Amino acid sequence: MNSSMDRYEYSTLEVDTEAQNRHLEESARAAQAPEVNQNATEHYNYPEVVAGGAPKAGIDPTLPEPIQTPEKEVFGAGAAGAAAASPTICGIKRKFFWALVIGAVVIVVGIVVGVTAGVVTSRKSSSNSSSSSDDSTDTTVNGTALYANTSLATANFTDGLGNENYLVVYQLNNKAIYMSAWNSSNKNWVVSPIVDGKTNNLGFDSVRKGTALSLDVFAYNDSARDIHVYWQLPDSGGLSTIKALTYNAGKGVSTQSTMPAANWVDSAAANNYISTAGSSLVSYGKACDLCNQYTYLYWQASGGIKAASYQNDSSGWDSDNSVISAGISAPAENSSLAQAYVAAATVDGHRSMNIFYRATTSALSQIVNGDGMYVGAYPGRDIGAGTTIAAFSTGFNETSSNITDHLGFQVLTMDPTADDGVQLTYYKGSTWTAATNEVSSLSDCKELGTMVANHARRVYCLVSSGSGVDIVEYAWQGDPNDTSTYSNYTKIGTVGITAS
Repeated sequence: MNSSMDRYEYSTLEVDTEAQNRHLEESARAAQAPEVNQNATEHYNYPEVVAGGAPKAGIDPTLPEPIQTPEKEVFGAGAAGAAAASPTICGIKRKFFWALVIGAVVIVVGIVVGVTAGVVTSRKSSSNSSSSSDDSTDTTVNGTALYANTSLATANFTDGLGNENYLVVYQLNNKAIYMSAWNSSNKNWVVSPIVDGKTNNLGFDSVRKGTALSLDVFAYNDSARDIHVYWQLPDSGGLSTIKALTYNAGKGVSTQSTMPAANWVDSAAANNYISTAGSSLVSYGKACDLCNQYTYLYWQASGGIKAASYQNDSSGWDSDNSVISAGISAPAENSSLAQAYVAAATVDGHRSMNIFYRATTSALSQIVNGDGMYVGAYPGRDIGAGTTIAAFSTGFNETSSNITDHLGFQVLTMDPTADDGVQLTYYKGSTWTAATNEVSSLSDCKELGTMVANHARRVYCLVSSGSGVDIVEYAWQGDPNDTSTYSNYTKIGTVGITAS
């Protein structure tokens, strides 16, 4: 049958005798059945004649026919009814019609299933990407290895025996937080757990993957001190609650052996302060008799940079809405924060802490806290988004004649948008200077872009290694009174981080 007639099927039954043919013709005329227009099978603008004499409207061959109530088409009638028509639906043989219907249903179901699976996959991918700032533990990597994107925190102190102590805190792949400590008496790194998922009632779900970290030491006297550590809980709506622990509560700290995780106790600062998820954390603890006597914590919130301070148990923790006041540049979103304190008093009695950050104007900016009075300064360098900042003091804000290393700062920056390595901005006497040359001795640090510094003028950064990532220690070798030596650093070695 010609394909143009597929939509209009007729009976192909042949009658063998001439008499029967004449009888059928006479019976049809007697019944006044309408004549079928054979041209209707070739020209679709003609109406098709259906049983009962009701014509159909012209049909577009490119569109499917509407579904009709099944009925038999009759092309001849008579007493014998010998030419009974084949059963059809919508002009299509019944078996072929239902085969088409079933095929169409299968196709539609397949499309629905495919689209649904695609939507579910898309939503899952979207969900995974939205939680990338707080990754789940990757079971394919060594959970006790150093997390390649870990933040770092560092502090130092001199103990009652005159030994120098350097502390570095970091995160492992499984979200655990550990601390490595170096004591000049035994000259090796001792690794201690802070959050190991087993003690302190703290599981790994209480730590944000890629959390900011901060560390400080509060000295009661030469033999008694606290260590404070701060990190962030997992994100909630773009915000992270700050968690805090204190080691030993003033009972004394020894870095010559592993410090048990059970000795870290909840700090009153825990769970009381909310940072933006991408905020850095910096903190300070009383370091000497002439230093600021409080404990401070700084973080970034939607209103700027906030501070919380602790004087003693009776006064507890107190927080400021923001240390950004009129005349001080607001911080850029997710700015790096660095803190450097000065260990002596100025003539007017102010003991200063100094916070460095990137402002919304792209300026490297400084906030100076002297007895709670915050003032701002511009050190003279502009930096791009994502710039890492590390800082330490190179002198004292004291005018006494017996002080030779007068007030000074080293501020190190790594700007990923400039890709110009580690840059130095320094303060000597009363002037800020933005050095123009890269600090080449710290060039290994620029690839991963993570760096911190402590008051002992030690710098720690992440460096790629054959085994993954290392924390590498550098020492400043400069003379505070000779600016030509300000870029002199020497590599000390790799920090021991093997977790037990």
